[in-house]
Amino acid sequence: MPKALELRKVIKIVGKYGIVYVTGKGRHPKFFDPQTKRTYPVKAHGKKTMILPYALNDLMDKFDLPGDIFD
Repeated sequence: MPKALELRKVIKIVGKYGIVYVTGKGRHPKFFDPQTKRTYPVKAHGKKTMILPYALNDLMDKFDLPGDIFD
């Protein structure tokens, strides 16, 4: 299970896989994969918000990312 990471680090890591961070549409900002049109909303109050392990696991499952991406 990955450890909690700051949002800015998560954005940088998943960006390598073509996943973008979108703000301004809807209530919560979200991660968006333009190829598959999948989204994952994240509650964030700035780029230093800690993303908890359960959310990192959900991101890996939702976007079919490798299991060791956040290690």
